[in-house]
Amino acid sequence: MTAQPHRSSHRHLPGWLPPFAPHLVLIALAVILLGGCQGESETVAELPTLAVLPSLTPSNTPTLTPTPSPTPTETPTATPTNTLTPTSTLTVTPSVTATSTLTATPSITPTATSTATNTPTNTPTITNTPDRPQILSFTASATNVVANTSITLTWSTIADAARLDQLNAQGVAVQSFSVVPSGSLPVTVPGNTGRLVVYRLVAIRNAQEVNASLPITVQCATAWFFGSQLAPPDSGCPTGPQAVGPGAFQSFERGFMVYINANSLNTVYGAQNQDTRYISYANGWDGATTYSCFGTPPGGLFPPQNMFAWAYCTTNAPVGGWNSAIGFALGNLDSGNRIIQFEDTGAIYIDSPLGVFRFSGDASRTWRKIT
Repeated sequence: MTAQPHRSSHRHLPGWLPPFAPHLVLIALAVILLGGCQGESETVAELPTLAVLPSLTPSNTPTLTPTPSPTPTETPTATPTNTLTPTSTLTVTPSVTATSTLTATPSITPTATSTATNTPTNTPTITNTPDRPQILSFTASATNVVANTSITLTWSTIADAARLDQLNAQGVAVQSFSVVPSGSLPVTVPGNTGRLVVYRLVAIRNAQEVNASLPITVQCATAWFFGSQLAPPDSGCPTGPQAVGPGAFQSFERGFMVYINANSLNTVYGAQNQDTRYISYANGWDGATTYSCFGTPPGGLFPPQNMFAWAYCTTNAPVGGWNSAIGFALGNLDSGNRIIQFEDTGAIYIDSPLGVFRFSGDASRTWRKIT
């Protein structure tokens, strides 16, 4: 407040100012400014430092320039951040090294592939020129059929020629015909060659043969009176149902005799144990005549009776006379009805007190006991 009178006194002295007047003005201004700062008298002692500011006064904007000085401070902070970036770069470098390890793996894979390629190359060499014929397959559309049923045989071979044989149960070829090396053929399964028919395929190449067999089981449309499961495998099928008629049976030391009168038969069958042979004759006994050609049998044995006595004394055994062939009877004649059934092969089945006998009916004229 004392400065005010000073100013007024100087104004009344125009043209004269003391040499230190400018400094006083600046000091006065400083006091005024400091007075507006709510009485902070402690900062007045630093006014000499602010006295330097007048040189900066012409540029008030630069006074704010020191404030951005924190910005340079941030710049060095960013520099360490960049220093960490190379660290992550080092982490990537091992990844590249691992990739080179994988590169070695594909170089092994082609080696395995070449091994697989050699396998198919060898296969054609084996199948190209076989020295012997080969049967690749041989099948039938059915293997268990009723007699006279049609089936289809199918085959595949590596051969120059082929042949199909039809065999009976004994393995004897009853029919043969040429076929193509690979193909199919419909055939009718016969019922007169037994309950088992075998088809044999023969493949031929360079004068060499190989064969394969295919068995076909024949089911009979008519059942056997003694049970179809007991029929011999080489037997045929019945030509019809069984027949029953008057008959007789007598067992001998070395054979037997059986008589049947049914199905237009009136026949005596004489069978000897030796070679299981038999012979048959139409019955010629008149029902009354007696015969004594055989003499008196030893104790415990019996003479042939009725139609068997007629056959004993008037016919021959399969080999020689009946006395030497079958001897004397072991018991009296058994009279009663007999069952007979014919087979489509010509064989005849006749029952007896001892079981069922099969007479072949062919030129071999052999018999066998079925049950």
